[in-house]
Amino acid sequence: MPDKYFQHTFDNGLTLLAEQMPGMQSAAMTMLVAAGSGTDPADASGTSTVLADLMLRGAGSRDNRALTEHLDSLGLHRSSSVGVYHARLGCAAPADKVMAGLDAYADIILRPHLPADGFESARELTLQSLAGIDDEPRQKMFVKLREIYFPWPIGRNSLGSKEHLTSLTLQRMKADHTRRFGPRGAIMAFAGNVEFLKLKETIGALFGDWTEKPPVELATTPATKKYHFQQQDTEQTHIGLGWPTVDEAHDDYYCARIAYEILGGGMSSRLFTEVREKRALCYSVSAGFASVKGLGCVMGYAGSSNDRAQATLDCYMEEVSKLAAGVQADEVDRAKIGLKASTIMSGESTSSRAGSIAHDFFMRGRIRTMDEIKNSIDAVTIDRINAFLKNSPKVEPTIVVLGPKELRRE
Repeated sequence: MPDKYFQHTFDNGLTLLAEQMPGMQSAAMTMLVAAGSGTDPADASGTSTVLADLMLRGAGSRDNRALTEHLDSLGLHRSSSVGVYHARLGCAAPADKVMAGLDAYADIILRPHLPADGFESARELTLQSLAGIDDEPRQKMFVKLREIYFPWPIGRNSLGSKEHLTSLTLQRMKADHTRRFGPRGAIMAFAGNVEFLKLKETIGALFGDWTEKPPVELATTPATKKYHFQQQDTEQTHIGLGWPTVDEAHDDYYCARIAYEILGGGMSSRLFTEVREKRALCYSVSAGFASVKGLGCVMGYAGSSNDRAQATLDCYMEEVSKLAAGVQADEVDRAKIGLKASTIMSGESTSSRAGSIAHDFFMRGRIRTMDEIKNSIDAVTIDRINAFLKNSPKVEPTIVVLGPKELRRE
């Protein structure tokens, strides 16, 4: 690895990653803890989401207000979220301010207060977010698509269910934090104007006493359903599709990325051109690469008026079938330019790079350099893409339809 990339795993299992970017004044931190929604208890879905909020409501020597004011005083741009595998915390600011905030993040992870009044508020906010899905038909459709497409519980809604959330107790939340928040499998990634040896010393001092515990295993069961119709009296019909492809660690990963960018990645894509522009069948249409660890897929969408929904689905599948016949050189060039442009722009953001190297380490077990990524994109040829498409299995998608009437799936 070039001398700007660094990696160290502490004795308790916490992995520290860094990309030194001395030309930057800022720095960013992304922390992943192996306590995502996929490891929520079977009878307590949504626990991770409530816990991610509750942990920020006071930690260490600071109560809720003091902690918020401290982080605000440092000017930290903060974020938190819950994915399938991880609870994620992030911050970005001038480099010295990020370093000054690390003691507070150690408190949040190791010594959260988990207060009773904060628990009620965190749970109520999660319930409100869950209820809000009903007002967003497209989001509701994608929640169902992920639920039936991915193996359980990978596709489970991270917000959980109303039944599970209302029966959740503070005592169970505290026990769950003790059970799942451990250093084994945790990743702290930094990018920006940081010095690795100082960073390693600081993280070692702050997180060195983080008690190791057995990681919670994510046991999955295969998906069994290929079609779901959800009746809802809407003015539009929302159609979601999912089908398998190679995962991120596969040699043909960028062949898949470029091929599906050509299919449905933007306003010059085949789906947009044919389904929307030429035939005026829908107001929105797309397809793109998505993945979880060890499992790549394509997720597609079309939103249409009810009277044109069947024609939209039929035309969508025609374009998917045509892709197997291959792509053209100008399509490949255009997709590669767009992909490299987004890569270059993300490389200039410390927050994006911190998130990317954490993601790479989890998915691939190593950091990828920016040059490696750009070279991998450049190495994709039209012959490689067409061979990939020719050898890919026939697409037989999982389909979710949300609207007033069912659609045929021929």
